[in-house]
Amino acid sequence: MSAEPETAGLAEALRTSPTVRLGDDVEPGWRDAITTWALSRDLEITGPEVVGRAATLAITTKPGNAVGAAWVHSPYAGVEDLAPALPGHVLLTRTTGTMPQRIAEYVLAWVLAERWHTARYIADSASATWDPSDPPAPPARDGAVVVGTGAMGTAIARTLATIGHHVTGLSRSGRPDEAFDAVLPLAGALSTTALDGPGVDVLVLALPHTPQTAGLITPGLLRAFDGVHLINIGRGSAVRTDTLLGAITTGHVRHATLDVTEEEPLAPSSPLWRRPEITVTPHVSGLTLPSDVVAGLDAALSEIRAGRRPTSAVALDRGY
Repeated sequence: MSAEPETAGLAEALRTSPTVRLGDDVEPGWRDAITTWALSRDLEITGPEVVGRAATLAITTKPGNAVGAAWVHSPYAGVEDLAPALPGHVLLTRTTGTMPQRIAEYVLAWVLAERWHTARYIADSASATWDPSDPPAPPARDGAVVVGTGAMGTAIARTLATIGHHVTGLSRSGRPDEAFDAVLPLAGALSTTALDGPGVDVLVLALPHTPQTAGLITPGLLRAFDGVHLINIGRGSAVRTDTLLGAITTGHVRHATLDVTEEEPLAPSSPLWRRPEITVTPHVSGLTLPSDVVAGLDAALSEIRAGRRPTSAVALDRGY
């Protein structure tokens, strides 16, 4: 396991060398907000043009911009490029902010859009068609499964519960969480009767990208379900395109709402565009705001100065 950074030593480094390096990947609209924050905390801002100069904190998603920094902060939630590239003594933190709530709203919106036949009624409205046949009805199944029980998965579980779903979480550890009716270890989910696949109406993937999560959603796992609505807001690598298309063909997945895909942007030639059972959105469910980045940095800085490991710290060996 990677060695945990010494927060006391990092707090001292921030006092004696309070230098912050902004990577060239930090969006222009965020630079002013981060600079204002840094100055208010007695930190000195430098740019990517001085990568060779020592900096205690680097704000970036690129390992090359992080060289020599004792603390690296990702302005996004994803750290798949940084985590495997950083030395074990470096502290890596990430931005979460208000993203979990916005992602939960996205999931809720698409669950209700399908349940209320939104696409059909939009088409009927455009063609001046009055067709009250086959009206929306409550789902016959009230189960929901969320794969990934971190901040995103927890917010999703709480939101789905508000519309009557009983939510089961699947995680690596299976550790209980009050946001879920039950949490099962993912590895054993298919060998237990606690996961009632045929009783599940919604399956949400809220996984980061790591070597362990790539292709984690297998054909075998999807065969446990019977016409589920799959929503992926984590990373596209969690379910391979062929696996998803196969599950739609067999009916184990009735519809897939994908905010993330294996390749992004999704090529016009991708078969995912051509299936009416698939809705693709362009990775917009959890956009990061400048205020999220600043709030995440400020919370981590306060915890470091108090001698605590930040709650936003990433375990480098796990990648989240």
